[in-house]
Amino acid sequence: MFKIVKEVRDINRLREILTVLFEEGFDFLIEKIRLRHNIPLTKRVKARIEQKKAFSIEKRLRLTLERLGPTFIKFGQVLSVRPDLIPKSYIKELEKLQDSVPAFSYEIVKQQIRKELGKDINGLFSSFEKKPIASASISQVHKAVLKDGKNAAVKIQRPDVKKIMETDIEIMFYVAKLLESRIPKIRKFFPVKIIEEFSNWTEKELDFKREAMNAKLFAKNFSGSGTVKIPEVYVDFTTSKILTMEFIDGIELHNIQEIKREKIDLLPLLNNGFDAILTQVFVHGFFHADPHPGNILITKDKKIAFVDFGIVGHFDEELKLKSIDLFYGVIINNPETIVTTLADLGGIEIENREELKYEISDLLEPLQSSDITNVKISRILEEILDLALSHGIKIPMPFVLFGKTIITLEGIALEYDPKFNIVENSKPFIEKLVSQRYSPVYQFNQIMKNMLKFKRFAEQLPEQTTRALKKIEKGTIKVDIEDTDIKKLSLEIDRSGNRVAYSMLIAALLIVGALTIGFGKPFILNVPLITFMSFLAAFILSIILFVSILREENLIK
Repeated sequence: MFKIVKEVRDINRLREILTVLFEEGFDFLIEKIRLRHNIPLTKRVKARIEQKKAFSIEKRLRLTLERLGPTFIKFGQVLSVRPDLIPKSYIKELEKLQDSVPAFSYEIVKQQIRKELGKDINGLFSSFEKKPIASASISQVHKAVLKDGKNAAVKIQRPDVKKIMETDIEIMFYVAKLLESRIPKIRKFFPVKIIEEFSNWTEKELDFKREAMNAKLFAKNFSGSGTVKIPEVYVDFTTSKILTMEFIDGIELHNIQEIKREKIDLLPLLNNGFDAILTQVFVHGFFHADPHPGNILITKDKKIAFVDFGIVGHFDEELKLKSIDLFYGVIINNPETIVTTLADLGGIEIENREELKYEISDLLEPLQSSDITNVKISRILEEILDLALSHGIKIPMPFVLFGKTIITLEGIALEYDPKFNIVENSKPFIEKLVSQRYSPVYQFNQIMKNMLKFKRFAEQLPEQTTRALKKIEKGTIKVDIEDTDIKKLSLEIDRSGNRVAYSMLIAALLIVGALTIGFGKPFILNVPLITFMSFLAAFILSIILFVSILREENLIK
């Protein structure tokens, strides 16, 4: 008991959680982690009589999370977008989780606003609707009108929700550690790491100032867009627990009946939505990571609007390239590309590479048909992520979230139009991204990046070498190096540094020549003097560098 008290402060909440687990048929887990004694005897007897083992384990898990309340519902929702962590059968069941939490009272709303914003509701808003338009586990949203007449959506955090979630997450960590230490089969799912990710996720979602910053960055990225709408953040009415944004009057993307009733042609809007998602991921490297269709609206002026920016994904340049390769591999039906990219994404050497390649070939077989209207890219992406999980490949979370967004959008599109084909709609965008890699500008930028890396390496090498030699000299292992070897190393470092300098100078001359090609009167071969001299100097230096490399290779031979 003393050990539990050290790990978990709220013993009563732990008992409540264990009792619900026991009642829903997870007694075998409680037995294995040796916490059965924390459940009152009367509860155990009652549970034995009423046990619900007729349901599948996946359904029992969903029912358990719903009974345990907001933190666990949120946890299940997070898991439902992580096919890289749990099997597909669990994903399907957890997608049914409903975040339907009763709204807190208007009196508490007034208290929260007064506490956070320093004024009463009447002093801040010209009108404020008492009944929330949405209520979830972390917050609820009210429609209001600012004093200047702007319509606003005011998101208010539930009182003490942070404390409640911290208590539950503390218990989750305790149970996860016991599961890892006492049930070897569960270790491969990394329960402690999953709870760590959930804890980080929740911490970000509880900070409304962070969400406001995310929204402002999205607005900046899509400024001037004729197809995408991002709500404005009203900074003067925003704190870490209150978020006030422009109210978007629109239809939720999944409300197909309302869309049809309004006679809106959804297909061009869906194409705009796909382009917006692909642009966020592969161009901006910063994307909306909560794929719930209720967070995507169609405005009255037929734009796609994104709301709720609590969770976002980040794609660095390396992840962009690998993700493009994977997505492109699916589109062009190339199993080799997909397997290679999965290995790169997971950062591992795949043991059963040929087996995985065969499984993916089998999965992509429908794409070889001339009629691909019935092929769902969502199913293929889900299966690929499931195969990666079964082969022990850990896919980065941002890519998984991106894949989930694509899956959600395709599901809505197919509900509206069964003939909608995401492969055909995505292909031009992805092909354009792939072709850009072979453009002279992209290649030049990559060369410059590599040259700068090599320059830094060459500059740091003497110091790093000296440091390493000193460590060897002070250690128990002594390495005898002849003076001639040191001289050779020094000469090699000098030679490398000189080559980097030559390369940088050649690049600079080429840039100067390119930038000045349209300035001044033609002097030599119909180009300005400064342009001609820059290109000539770059050519001469290139010859010198090339000759020196050849000469050294001949000496080595």
